[in-house]
Amino acid sequence: MTSMHEPGRRQLLALALGSLTLPARAAPLVPLFVGTGPPSDQTPQMLAWLAAQSGLGWDYRPTPWLRAQKLTASGEGVMYGLSRTPKREKELLFSLPIWTNHTWAVVRRGEETSLKHYGDLDGQAVCWARGSSYGELFSAAGLGRMLALEANDDDTALRMAAAGRCRAALITLETGDAALAARHPALAGMQERGLALAPVTMTTTSLHFATGLNSRWTWVIERLNRVVARSRAELDRLRLSAAE
Repeated sequence: MTSMHEPGRRQLLALALGSLTLPARAAPLVPLFVGTGPPSDQTPQMLAWLAAQSGLGWDYRPTPWLRAQKLTASGEGVMYGLSRTPKREKELLFSLPIWTNHTWAVVRRGEETSLKHYGDLDGQAVCWARGSSYGELFSAAGLGRMLALEANDDDTALRMAAAGRCRAALITLETGDAALAARHPALAGMQERGLALAPVTMTTTSLHFATGLNSRWTWVIERLNRVVARSRAELDRLRLSAAE
């Protein structure tokens, strides 16, 4: 997601999310770390629905991605939007999969058709937001010779790609449809920067809620799991509803 560092904009994002999640009067209020970029059309509805079904209220905490992970691991709350990796599993308890996450490559215009899978980036300089799990995905795919250039956020990674500092900027979006991905708020201004989206996703991973292994919020993961286990069809419906 694209980062926004000004406190006022973070407050507006939290308000936008929170306006869709009005907790029941007696519902426990749970600190929920989310990225600081604009959410997809589907995410606020899903979070509100899960909160209602689980008897929870969300106290939204828009926070830069890497810091959010650290705060979550230390037990400060729950985080949504993480993929499972061996490194993260050493300090985080993950929920059942909620939705899938798609990794897209953004390159300079004219180069997009040359990227069709992760292997095409082997040996290349690649930009991504600090705190992402792309390095582990590369390793799992047997690719370890790329030059990873970490940026503060997705928008900075896109600017680095536009400036020619890397072959591609990697971003994660919930949609696997190229037309929908190109319209995502995180990619606003992509064309003006001379950038284009690769025609297919690089990889697909699952998205989860998570909290620290020793966190006092582990019960939230257990409660969410009970709802998710019986609600796959409804979660899928929520995901598709924004694209209809």
